[in-house]
Amino acid sequence: MSPFYSFTPNSTSIEYPWPVSLTGTERVMLAAQGNLQKCLSAFFARPIGVTLVYANTFSTTKEGQYNPTTLPDPELVQSASKEQPAFQRRQVYLECNGKIVCTCTSSVTMSNPTVANLFLVEKYPIGQTFSKLGKAANFELVEVGFGEPPSGTGKEEPQGPTKPTDDSALWRRYRLFVEDFECDILEVFPSRRMFSFGEPWLTGTLPLDARTTTSDSDWKSTVLRFSLIFLFALWIAILFLHRSS
Repeated sequence: MSPFYSFTPNSTSIEYPWPVSLTGTERVMLAAQGNLQKCLSAFFARPIGVTLVYANTFSTTKEGQYNPTTLPDPELVQSASKEQPAFQRRQVYLECNGKIVCTCTSSVTMSNPTVANLFLVEKYPIGQTFSKLGKAANFELVEVGFGEPPSGTGKEEPQGPTKPTDDSALWRRYRLFVEDFECDILEVFPSRRMFSFGEPWLTGTLPLDARTTTSDSDWKSTVLRFSLIFLFALWIAILFLHRSS
């Protein structure tokens, strides 16, 4: 597969086997590389806040076992290495106008004391940690899906519908990494309607005809049903006129 992002002196390209039903706005959000908050803020024209849900920190053994620890933990920070990295599993909500617009679950691996200090002690967010290291993060878009997302940032099979509706959740899993700092991230957008309707979705003022989910199959069934009703009514009318004459 070609690199996700590539450029030449005369062109720029983002290549990924996108699901056919995605809109342009959805592709822009799913392709965001460390600037999702900026993209969402520009889309809604409102500030995007961050609320921490949990942050569970672990030390690791040479055998690969995870041992929970409580911060501050100077020994964990100073001993972080490739053989025994510091590890944190965290989840945050991105919120706009009091509404959750994205749930972000991250698995963060730190393999040297400098990185562990920036992230665990000085508490820089993921994107700013890369900036403090003076390194541009490598980006790998691992998977995109609709409906129920994987239960974590591992490689579980998605459980969502194979044919998305306009109200399906939308999610992506991706990796950001440089030497000694790696982040595996799952981001879930609660509804595709947020990108279709924007402000009305955010403020709860969707028009009545947009508040019910309609899939392609539902729409076809509805059209067929009304067509049959119309044909039956037409047959009754013709029969009545025939008898009258």
